[in-house]
Amino acid sequence: MSTGRDPRFLLMYSPQRFDSYYGSVKPEATLGLLYLAGALRRELFDVEILDACVGNDRYSMEESFLRQTPLPNGMIRVGMAPEAILREVSQFDVIGISGVFTVQTRMAEEVIRLIAQAYPDKLIITGGINARSQMSLFFDAGVHIICISEAERTIVEIGQVLRNGNRDFSNVSGIAFRYNGKIQVNPPIVEVDLDKLPIPAWDLLALKRMWKIARPHGGMLTRASAYVSANTSRGCPYQCTFCHISKETEGSISGNLRQFREKSLERVRKEMDVLKDLGVKYVFIEDDSLLANKKRALAIFKMLVSYGFKLGDVNGVNLSHLVTNVGDGRLAVDKEMLEAMAEAGFFKLAFPVESGSQRILDKYVSGKVNLTRYNISEMIRVANSYGIEVASVYLIGYPDETYEELAQTLILAKKHRDAGSNYVNLTMVTPFPGTLLYDMVMREDLLLPGVEIADLDWMRPSMKTLIDPWYLEFISKRGWEYLNNPERIATIRSMAPMAPSKIE
Repeated sequence: MSTGRDPRFLLMYSPQRFDSYYGSVKPEATLGLLYLAGALRRELFDVEILDACVGNDRYSMEESFLRQTPLPNGMIRVGMAPEAILREVSQFDVIGISGVFTVQTRMAEEVIRLIAQAYPDKLIITGGINARSQMSLFFDAGVHIICISEAERTIVEIGQVLRNGNRDFSNVSGIAFRYNGKIQVNPPIVEVDLDKLPIPAWDLLALKRMWKIARPHGGMLTRASAYVSANTSRGCPYQCTFCHISKETEGSISGNLRQFREKSLERVRKEMDVLKDLGVKYVFIEDDSLLANKKRALAIFKMLVSYGFKLGDVNGVNLSHLVTNVGDGRLAVDKEMLEAMAEAGFFKLAFPVESGSQRILDKYVSGKVNLTRYNISEMIRVANSYGIEVASVYLIGYPDETYEELAQTLILAKKHRDAGSNYVNLTMVTPFPGTLLYDMVMREDLLLPGVEIADLDWMRPSMKTLIDPWYLEFISKRGWEYLNNPERIATIRSMAPMAPSKIE
């Protein structure tokens, strides 16, 4: 593609599809594309963002978020019509499509095929753990380049190649592409100094439209609210087998993304200033390990007090970071940390308990929860006493989980609900591509017959397990209904925007 001008980039979130039983439609709006847009803009490239679920001001809500199409598998497609998407991409040279989540594989694939067939000369890029792990599927759909790691440098290198008037990407770092019928992979550059990252381009999102919908990627709001996602660090010290971080180590195709890396306090302040200027009221923190460095976390929370944000945690606070040693090997709830989080504005935390069986936790969850030494019920009560709403999160359907261990998880979830957990998430262990669990399932032939990797989600059994899969699905639905109040269930199942016209 030689246009005689700088390439124009359109970064896209695809339409969404959701289960009609659970039903909560959430625009994606995750941070990856926002960092890429910031990187391109910093190098003076023309870039826009389109969320095809939400649309933009050129389309009514009926033509985007309220355009809901039943799919043959019982799910519902939410978002812009194919012809509308083609109109939006027509003026751009490079189309980058988010490929992070396995559950959205089919929607990303739909958009890629649509654009590739209508505009064969446009450069189509994708990235994210899911695209990296299902390369052949995405290449067959029409993708030209897959970014295999953090891509702030990669996207700029691609832009520079095009700016120079050619399409030879053989020296671009951190990409996979087909060459002579084979997939070639170039090693990535992992950014260690997060202060060098661009400021995420939050302003390129259809913010007011998203705020009226009030469906954050990391939580639920009950009224129209000005919100965004943000992070202060990258990486995680744990290696849970069902998480992609378990394989993102030194020497892997992605590079060592697992290593814990921090933004400085001053950099976090700079980002919060940007959000304040945008009128943001709610910030959902997407760090994988927000409290890994407690001293730093406390400093950040003290700094955040002045902004007056309402803060929510997205990926879950590792419970090992909410206990403190009180001598003689005894652990107690870290009240100082919870109090500091409350003062900083945290109104919601997720507690990833994961299982009621210590054997399961040790085998599959890095042993990051100690059910004997951690008083999780007390953690919930203390958090509630500071005005923090707690969601407790559990997984069922581990390959060798027994009926007794399943019962232990349900009993523990009920105990935590009684202790004050505001709601309970009860979902399936799923072997998503790019995880150690996926490797084990493929190696041991544990995938259920008829299940396709691109159709995996966390609401249905996908593995051969000791517990009959039909029973797991029954328990996940009935247990979820029993452990949550009717208002919560009604909110989750609502397919329509909940928001009034006025935005908080």
